[in-house]
Amino acid sequence: MIALRWFCMQKSARLVPGVTLDLIEKIPGRLNDRRTPLGELNWIFTAITDTIAWNVLPRDLFQKLFRQDLQQPRLPPTYMHAMWQAWDLAVDICLSQLPTIIEEGTAFRHSPFFAEQLTAFQVWLTMGVENRNPPEQLPIVLQVLLSQVHRLRALDLLGRFLDLGPWAVSLALSVGIFPYVLKLLQSSARELRPLLVFIWAKILAVDSSCQADLVKDNGHKYFLSVLADPYMPAEHRTMAVFILAVIVNSYNTGQEACLKGNLIAICLEQLNDPHPLLRQWVAICLGRIWQNFDSARWCGVRDSAHEKLYSLLSDPIPENERLFEIPARVLRERWRGGEVQGGGVVRGAPVVAVRAPS
Repeated sequence: MIALRWFCMQKSARLVPGVTLDLIEKIPGRLNDRRTPLGELNWIFTAITDTIAWNVLPRDLFQKLFRQDLQQPRLPPTYMHAMWQAWDLAVDICLSQLPTIIEEGTAFRHSPFFAEQLTAFQVWLTMGVENRNPPEQLPIVLQVLLSQVHRLRALDLLGRFLDLGPWAVSLALSVGIFPYVLKLLQSSARELRPLLVFIWAKILAVDSSCQADLVKDNGHKYFLSVLADPYMPAEHRTMAVFILAVIVNSYNTGQEACLKGNLIAICLEQLNDPHPLLRQWVAICLGRIWQNFDSARWCGVRDSAHEKLYSLLSDPIPENERLFEIPARVLRERWRGGEVQGGGVVRGAPVVAVRAPS
Protein backbone atom coordinates (compact mmCIF):
# COMPACT_ATOMS: atom_id res chain seq x y z
CA MET A 1 0.00 0.00 0.00
CA ILE A 2 2.93 2.37 0.61
CA ALA A 3 3.91 2.05 -3.07
CA LEU A 4 0.35 2.92 -4.11
CA ARG A 5 0.29 5.94 -1.79
CA TRP A 6 3.59 7.10 -3.26
CA PHE A 7 2.13 6.71 -6.74
CA CYS A 8 -0.86 8.84 -5.72
CA MET A 9 1.42 11.63 -4.44
CA GLN A 10 3.24 11.98 -7.77
CA LYS A 11 2.02 14.75 -10.07
CA SER A 12 3.36 13.41 -13.36
CA ALA A 13 3.45 10.26 -15.50
CA ARG A 14 -0.14 9.33 -14.69
CA LEU A 15 -2.69 8.33 -17.27
CA VAL A 16 -5.63 8.48 -14.85
CA PRO A 17 -6.49 11.95 -13.49
CA GLY A 18 -8.04 12.61 -10.12
CA VAL A 19 -6.49 9.71 -8.23
CA THR A 20 -6.85 10.26 -4.49
CA LEU A 21 -5.75 8.41 -1.37
CA ASP A 22 -9.40 7.58 -0.76
CA LEU A 23 -9.59 5.89 -4.15
CA ILE A 24 -6.41 3.93 -3.39
CA GLU A 25 -8.02 2.63 -0.20
CA LYS A 26 -10.98 1.35 -2.22
CA ILE A 27 -8.97 -0.98 -4.46
CA PRO A 28 -10.82 -4.28 -3.95
CA GLY A 29 -9.28 -7.62 -3.12
CA ARG A 30 -6.65 -9.13 -0.84
CA LEU A 31 -2.88 -8.83 -1.03
CA ASN A 32 -2.39 -12.61 -1.04
CA ASP A 33 -4.99 -13.31 -3.75
CA ARG A 34 -3.47 -12.74 -7.19
CA ARG A 35 -6.90 -13.00 -8.84
CA THR A 36 -8.04 -9.72 -7.25
CA PRO A 37 -6.99 -6.18 -8.27
CA LEU A 38 -5.05 -5.54 -5.04
CA GLY A 39 -3.41 -8.98 -5.11
CA GLU A 40 -2.40 -8.59 -8.75
CA LEU A 41 -0.81 -5.20 -8.08
CA ASN A 42 1.09 -6.70 -5.16
CA TRP A 43 2.28 -9.54 -7.39
CA ILE A 44 3.41 -7.13 -10.11
CA PHE A 45 5.18 -4.93 -7.53
CA THR A 46 7.05 -7.96 -6.15
CA ALA A 47 8.12 -8.99 -9.65
CA ILE A 48 9.30 -5.48 -10.53
CA THR A 49 11.29 -4.92 -7.33
CA ASP A 50 12.92 -8.35 -7.70
CA THR A 51 13.79 -7.56 -11.30
CA ILE A 52 15.26 -4.15 -10.53
CA ALA A 53 17.34 -5.58 -7.68
CA TRP A 54 18.60 -8.51 -9.75
CA ASN A 55 19.62 -6.21 -12.61
CA VAL A 56 21.25 -3.53 -10.42
CA LEU A 57 22.94 -5.44 -7.59
CA PRO A 58 25.90 -7.83 -7.77
CA ARG A 59 24.69 -11.45 -7.67
CA ASP A 60 26.00 -12.20 -4.17
CA LEU A 61 24.46 -9.01 -2.77
CA PHE A 62 21.12 -9.82 -4.42
CA GLN A 63 21.16 -13.23 -2.74
CA LYS A 64 21.99 -11.66 0.61
CA LEU A 65 19.38 -8.90 0.50
CA PHE A 66 16.52 -10.48 -1.43
CA ARG A 67 16.79 -14.18 -0.65
CA GLN A 68 17.78 -13.98 3.02
CA ASP A 69 16.34 -12.24 6.08
CA LEU A 70 18.72 -9.27 6.11
CA GLN A 71 18.43 -5.49 5.71
CA GLN A 72 22.10 -4.49 5.43
CA PRO A 73 24.05 -3.10 3.66
CA ARG A 74 22.25 -0.12 2.15
CA LEU A 75 20.80 -0.46 -1.33
CA PRO A 76 22.23 1.63 -4.16
CA PRO A 77 19.87 4.12 -5.85
CA THR A 78 17.36 2.35 -8.11
CA TYR A 79 14.69 5.02 -8.55
CA MET A 80 15.64 5.69 -12.18
CA HIS A 81 15.27 2.09 -13.33
CA ALA A 82 13.02 1.71 -16.38
CA MET A 83 10.92 -1.00 -14.71
CA TRP A 84 9.30 1.66 -12.50
CA GLN A 85 7.53 2.91 -15.62
CA ALA A 86 6.02 -0.56 -16.00
CA TRP A 87 4.78 -0.26 -12.41
CA ASP A 88 3.22 3.14 -13.11
CA LEU A 89 1.42 1.72 -16.14
CA ALA A 90 0.14 -1.30 -14.19
CA VAL A 91 -1.27 0.96 -11.47
CA ASP A 92 -2.82 3.26 -14.07
CA ILE A 93 -4.55 0.33 -15.77
CA CYS A 94 -5.92 -0.87 -12.46
CA LEU A 95 -7.10 2.54 -11.25
CA SER A 96 -8.79 3.34 -14.55
CA GLN A 97 -11.17 0.46 -13.89
CA LEU A 98 -12.03 1.35 -10.30
CA PRO A 99 -15.01 3.67 -10.94
CA THR A 100 -16.92 1.08 -12.96
CA ILE A 101 -15.88 -1.77 -10.64
CA ILE A 102 -17.05 0.10 -7.53
CA GLU A 103 -20.15 1.79 -8.95
CA GLU A 104 -21.38 -0.73 -11.52
CA GLY A 105 -19.80 -3.99 -10.34
CA THR A 106 -18.12 -4.71 -13.67
CA ALA A 107 -15.56 -7.50 -13.87
CA PHE A 108 -11.90 -6.68 -13.30
CA ARG A 109 -9.69 -6.94 -16.39
CA HIS A 110 -6.31 -8.40 -15.49
CA SER A 111 -3.13 -6.53 -16.30
CA PRO A 112 -1.20 -7.49 -19.45
CA PHE A 113 2.04 -6.92 -17.51
CA PHE A 114 3.17 -10.55 -17.21
CA ALA A 115 2.20 -11.51 -20.76
CA GLU A 116 4.14 -8.51 -22.08
CA GLN A 117 7.21 -9.34 -19.99
CA LEU A 118 7.16 -12.92 -21.27
CA THR A 119 7.05 -11.56 -24.81
CA ALA A 120 10.06 -9.35 -24.04
CA PHE A 121 11.91 -12.40 -22.70
CA GLN A 122 10.97 -14.36 -25.82
CA VAL A 123 12.34 -11.57 -28.01
CA TRP A 124 15.60 -11.63 -26.03
CA LEU A 125 15.91 -15.37 -26.69
CA THR A 126 15.49 -14.90 -30.43
CA MET A 127 18.16 -12.19 -30.71
CA GLY A 128 21.21 -14.29 -29.78
CA VAL A 129 23.22 -14.07 -26.58
CA GLU A 130 26.78 -13.22 -27.60
CA ASN A 131 28.14 -10.09 -25.88
CA ARG A 132 24.76 -9.24 -24.39
CA ASN A 133 23.60 -8.54 -20.86
CA PRO A 134 21.45 -11.19 -19.15
CA PRO A 135 17.69 -10.85 -19.75
CA GLU A 136 16.29 -8.44 -17.18
CA GLN A 137 12.94 -10.28 -17.23
CA LEU A 138 14.33 -13.49 -15.69
CA PRO A 139 13.00 -12.78 -12.15
CA ILE A 140 9.59 -12.03 -13.67
CA VAL A 141 9.59 -15.36 -15.52
CA LEU A 142 10.02 -17.10 -12.18
CA GLN A 143 7.11 -15.14 -10.70
CA VAL A 144 4.94 -16.17 -13.65
CA LEU A 145 5.51 -19.83 -12.78
CA LEU A 146 3.05 -19.21 -9.94
CA SER A 147 0.28 -18.44 -12.42
CA GLN A 148 -1.64 -21.25 -14.12
CA VAL A 149 -2.58 -18.87 -16.93
CA HIS A 150 1.01 -18.24 -18.06
CA ARG A 151 2.80 -21.26 -16.54
CA LEU A 152 3.12 -23.40 -19.67
CA ARG A 153 4.57 -20.55 -21.72
CA ALA A 154 6.89 -19.51 -18.90
CA LEU A 155 8.24 -23.06 -18.51
CA ASP A 156 8.83 -23.33 -22.24
CA LEU A 157 10.77 -20.05 -22.32
CA LEU A 158 12.69 -20.96 -19.18
CA GLY A 159 13.70 -24.29 -20.72
CA ARG A 160 14.91 -22.53 -23.86
CA PHE A 161 16.97 -20.18 -21.70
CA LEU A 162 18.55 -22.99 -19.66
CA ASP A 163 19.42 -24.77 -22.89
CA LEU A 164 21.84 -21.94 -23.72
CA GLY A 165 24.44 -23.46 -21.41
CA PRO A 166 25.71 -23.80 -17.82
CA TRP A 167 26.02 -20.02 -17.47
CA ALA A 168 22.25 -19.72 -18.05
CA VAL A 169 21.52 -22.38 -15.42
CA SER A 170 23.78 -20.57 -12.95
CA LEU A 171 21.96 -17.30 -13.62
CA ALA A 172 18.58 -18.94 -13.07
CA LEU A 173 19.77 -20.50 -9.82
CA SER A 174 21.14 -17.15 -8.67
CA VAL A 175 17.77 -15.48 -9.15
CA GLY A 176 16.04 -18.21 -7.12
CA ILE A 177 14.60 -20.70 -9.60
CA PHE A 178 14.95 -23.70 -7.29
CA PRO A 179 11.93 -23.37 -4.94
CA TYR A 180 9.66 -22.49 -7.87
CA VAL A 181 10.42 -25.54 -10.00
CA LEU A 182 10.61 -27.76 -6.91
CA LYS A 183 7.06 -26.82 -5.95
CA LEU A 184 5.84 -27.56 -9.47
CA LEU A 185 6.83 -31.21 -9.02
CA GLN A 186 3.68 -31.50 -6.89
CA SER A 187 1.56 -30.82 -9.98
CA SER A 188 -0.27 -33.70 -11.63
CA ALA A 189 -0.66 -31.87 -14.97
CA ARG A 190 0.69 -34.15 -17.70
CA GLU A 191 1.35 -31.26 -20.08
CA LEU A 192 4.01 -29.94 -17.67
CA ARG A 193 5.95 -33.21 -17.48
CA PRO A 194 8.17 -32.82 -20.58
CA LEU A 195 9.07 -29.25 -19.65
CA LEU A 196 9.79 -29.98 -15.98
CA VAL A 197 11.89 -33.04 -16.80
CA PHE A 198 13.93 -31.01 -19.30
CA ILE A 199 14.43 -28.13 -16.84
CA TRP A 200 15.47 -30.43 -13.98
CA ALA A 201 17.88 -32.33 -16.22
CA LYS A 202 19.57 -29.02 -17.07
CA ILE A 203 19.74 -27.99 -13.41
CA LEU A 204 21.22 -31.27 -12.17
CA ALA A 205 23.71 -31.41 -15.03
CA VAL A 206 25.19 -28.18 -13.68
CA ASP A 207 24.56 -28.52 -9.92
CA SER A 208 24.20 -32.10 -8.69
CA SER A 209 24.05 -30.92 -5.06
CA CYS A 210 20.35 -30.21 -5.65
CA GLN A 211 19.81 -33.96 -5.20
CA ALA A 212 19.45 -33.53 -1.43
CA ASP A 213 16.62 -31.01 -1.61
CA LEU A 214 14.90 -33.06 -4.31
CA VAL A 215 14.81 -36.15 -2.10
CA LYS A 216 13.86 -34.13 0.98
CA ASP A 217 10.73 -32.88 -0.83
CA ASN A 218 10.01 -36.29 -2.43
CA GLY A 219 10.76 -34.83 -5.85
CA HIS A 220 12.34 -38.13 -6.94
CA LYS A 221 8.85 -39.67 -7.05
CA TYR A 222 7.92 -37.34 -9.90
CA PHE A 223 10.73 -38.65 -12.09
CA LEU A 224 10.06 -42.26 -11.12
CA SER A 225 6.51 -41.83 -12.40
CA VAL A 226 7.78 -40.28 -15.64
CA LEU A 227 10.23 -43.13 -16.21
CA ALA A 228 7.54 -45.73 -15.52
CA ASP A 229 5.02 -44.10 -17.86
CA PRO A 230 4.90 -46.15 -21.11
CA TYR A 231 3.12 -43.30 -22.90
CA MET A 232 5.95 -40.86 -22.23
CA PRO A 233 8.33 -40.43 -25.20
CA ALA A 234 11.70 -42.15 -24.85
CA GLU A 235 13.46 -38.78 -24.94
CA HIS A 236 11.72 -37.64 -21.76
CA ARG A 237 12.15 -41.00 -20.04
CA THR A 238 15.86 -40.72 -20.82
CA MET A 239 16.04 -37.34 -19.11
CA ALA A 240 14.08 -38.75 -16.15
CA VAL A 241 16.49 -41.66 -15.68
CA PHE A 242 19.44 -39.25 -15.99
CA ILE A 243 17.94 -37.21 -13.14
CA LEU A 244 17.45 -40.37 -11.06
CA ALA A 245 21.04 -41.43 -11.79
CA VAL A 246 22.22 -38.10 -10.37
CA ILE A 247 19.96 -38.48 -7.32
CA VAL A 248 21.44 -41.90 -6.42
CA ASN A 249 25.03 -41.02 -7.35
CA SER A 250 27.20 -41.26 -4.21
CA TYR A 251 24.19 -40.24 -2.09
CA ASN A 252 22.91 -42.94 0.25
CA THR A 253 19.71 -41.10 1.17
CA GLY A 254 18.86 -40.83 -2.52
CA GLN A 255 19.65 -44.51 -3.05
CA GLU A 256 17.34 -45.52 -0.20
CA ALA A 257 14.51 -43.28 -1.40
CA CYS A 258 14.71 -44.54 -4.98
CA LEU A 259 14.95 -48.16 -3.85
CA LYS A 260 11.69 -47.69 -1.93
CA GLY A 261 10.24 -46.12 -5.07
CA ASN A 262 10.93 -49.33 -7.04
CA LEU A 263 13.62 -47.78 -9.24
CA ILE A 264 15.37 -51.08 -9.96
CA ALA A 265 12.26 -52.83 -11.30
CA ILE A 266 11.33 -49.75 -13.34
CA CYS A 267 14.82 -49.58 -14.86
CA LEU A 268 14.90 -53.29 -15.67
CA GLU A 269 11.68 -52.88 -17.64
CA GLN A 270 13.42 -50.29 -19.84
CA LEU A 271 16.45 -52.41 -20.76
CA ASN A 272 14.86 -53.68 -23.97
CA ASP A 273 13.65 -50.28 -25.11
CA PRO A 274 14.58 -49.57 -28.75
CA HIS A 275 15.95 -46.14 -27.81
CA PRO A 276 19.74 -46.65 -27.33
CA LEU A 277 20.34 -43.54 -25.19
CA LEU A 278 17.60 -44.63 -22.79
CA ARG A 279 19.18 -48.09 -22.44
CA GLN A 280 22.53 -46.41 -21.82
CA TRP A 281 21.29 -44.25 -18.96
CA VAL A 282 19.28 -47.09 -17.46
CA ALA A 283 22.51 -49.09 -17.20
CA ILE A 284 24.32 -46.15 -15.61
CA CYS A 285 21.48 -45.58 -13.16
CA LEU A 286 21.46 -49.23 -12.08
CA GLY A 287 25.21 -49.14 -11.53
CA ARG A 288 24.87 -46.00 -9.41
CA ILE A 289 22.11 -47.31 -7.14
CA TRP A 290 23.98 -50.59 -6.57
CA GLN A 291 27.28 -48.87 -5.78
CA ASN A 292 28.10 -49.49 -2.07
CA PHE A 293 24.44 -50.25 -1.33
CA ASP A 294 23.87 -53.89 -0.41
CA SER A 295 20.09 -53.65 -0.09
CA ALA A 296 19.79 -52.45 -3.67
CA ARG A 297 22.13 -55.18 -4.94
CA TRP A 298 20.08 -57.85 -3.24
CA CYS A 299 16.93 -56.37 -4.74
CA GLY A 300 18.57 -56.58 -8.16
CA VAL A 301 19.48 -60.23 -7.60
CA ARG A 302 15.91 -61.07 -6.59
CA ASP A 303 14.63 -59.37 -9.75
CA SER A 304 17.05 -61.43 -11.89
CA ALA A 305 18.84 -58.26 -12.95
CA HIS A 306 22.00 -60.22 -13.74
CA GLU A 307 20.22 -62.34 -16.33
CA LYS A 308 18.64 -59.31 -18.01
CA LEU A 309 21.93 -57.44 -18.08
CA TYR A 310 23.98 -60.31 -19.51
CA SER A 311 21.44 -60.91 -22.24
CA LEU A 312 22.12 -57.34 -23.42
CA LEU A 313 25.89 -57.66 -23.73
CA SER A 314 25.25 -58.10 -27.44
CA ASP A 315 23.69 -54.63 -27.71
CA PRO A 316 24.02 -53.28 -31.28
CA ILE A 317 25.50 -50.04 -29.92
CA PRO A 318 29.15 -50.74 -28.91
CA GLU A 319 29.12 -48.05 -26.21
CA ASN A 320 26.05 -49.62 -24.62
CA GLU A 321 27.58 -53.10 -24.72
CA ARG A 322 30.48 -51.84 -22.60
CA LEU A 323 28.16 -49.87 -20.31
CA PHE A 324 26.13 -52.94 -19.43
CA GLU A 325 29.29 -54.50 -18.02
CA ILE A 326 29.43 -51.77 -15.33
CA PRO A 327 26.22 -52.57 -13.41
CA ALA A 328 26.86 -56.28 -13.94
CA ARG A 329 30.30 -55.92 -12.36
CA VAL A 330 28.92 -53.86 -9.47
CA LEU A 331 26.31 -56.53 -8.87
CA ARG A 332 29.05 -59.19 -8.68
CA GLU A 333 31.05 -57.34 -6.03
CA ARG A 334 31.32 -58.82 -2.56
CA TRP A 335 28.73 -57.84 -0.02
CA ARG A 336 29.85 -56.56 3.33
CA GLY A 337 28.00 -59.42 5.02
CA GLY A 338 28.56 -62.16 2.44
CA GLU A 339 29.12 -62.76 -1.30
CA VAL A 340 26.96 -62.24 -4.31
CA GLN A 341 28.78 -64.94 -6.26
CA GLY A 342 28.00 -68.56 -5.52
CA GLY A 343 25.63 -69.88 -2.89
CA GLY A 344 25.21 -68.36 0.51
CA VAL A 345 22.92 -66.34 2.69
CA VAL A 346 22.67 -62.58 2.93
CA ARG A 347 20.61 -61.36 5.87
CA GLY A 348 18.84 -64.69 6.01
CA ALA A 349 17.93 -64.77 2.30
CA PRO A 350 19.27 -67.24 -0.26
CA VAL A 351 21.63 -65.75 -2.82
CA VAL A 352 21.54 -66.99 -6.39
CA ALA A 353 24.60 -67.25 -8.60
CA VAL A 354 25.51 -64.08 -10.46
CA ARG A 355 27.80 -64.97 -13.32
CA ALA A 356 27.59 -64.89 -17.08
CA PRO A 357 25.66 -67.83 -18.51
CA SER A 358 27.80 -70.22 -20.50
